[in-house]
Amino acid sequence: MSVPRAPGALRAISFDFWDTLYDGAALPERVAFRRAALRRLVQELGHEVSEDDFLAVYRASGEEAERWWREEQRGYHTRDRIRWLLDRLGVTASDDCAPMRAAVDAVDAALERYPSPLLPGAAGMLHRLAERYELVIVSDTGFASGRAQDRLLERDGLLPLFAATVYSMDIGHCKPRPEPFAAALDSLRVAPAQVLHVGDNERTDVGGALAAGMRAARLDMVRQSGASEAELVARTFEELETHLA
Repeated sequence: MSVPRAPGALRAISFDFWDTLYDGAALPERVAFRRAALRRLVQELGHEVSEDDFLAVYRASGEEAERWWREEQRGYHTRDRIRWLLDRLGVTASDDCAPMRAAVDAVDAALERYPSPLLPGAAGMLHRLAERYELVIVSDTGFASGRAQDRLLERDGLLPLFAATVYSMDIGHCKPRPEPFAAALDSLRVAPAQVLHVGDNERTDVGGALAAGMRAARLDMVRQSGASEAELVARTFEELETHLA
């Protein structure tokens, strides 16, 4: 599906990360690693809690983080979710104490130990597009930090292809708010209409990019999301490249 393009020659492309370039599914091994690290944090802080009670609060912390993202459009930090969990368990700890630092590091380590796979064809597509356009990442972070996401890109030999990586945790706001897109545009120093944002989410990626004056394409490789305001809805990377050609 295509609609008329925005005026101005395309000079750059911004990409969402999860379910656009990398599979965003939560691997069970990664979840278990993080859960064990946080259970260990609670014990090291001198608090005993049953496994059932801990699991209930852990799951609730995930639901709260989802609310921060969806309702508050907040770029929260790993320690914010850990702090919320500790508060619900009645545990106090400073952000700079050794057990807290170790828990924050463990959340990132889980993503590196059990990495998400690239979606099929993503690497080749990025290498080809990098020969013609400047590329940036504009991504909402989850539990792990943008540094951990950068390490995934580095592992796959893709980080040098990007002029910048913009993550909600570092900005303090997530898409569709304008701040992440503005940070990407600042790094590119091009007009918004000369940048195409590619993502999988109609609300955050398409809506946020269009509100920022950018062009938008939606990639439905992981899920199909119905009607779109994007200039293209692609189901493969090949469709995206054909559109750009």
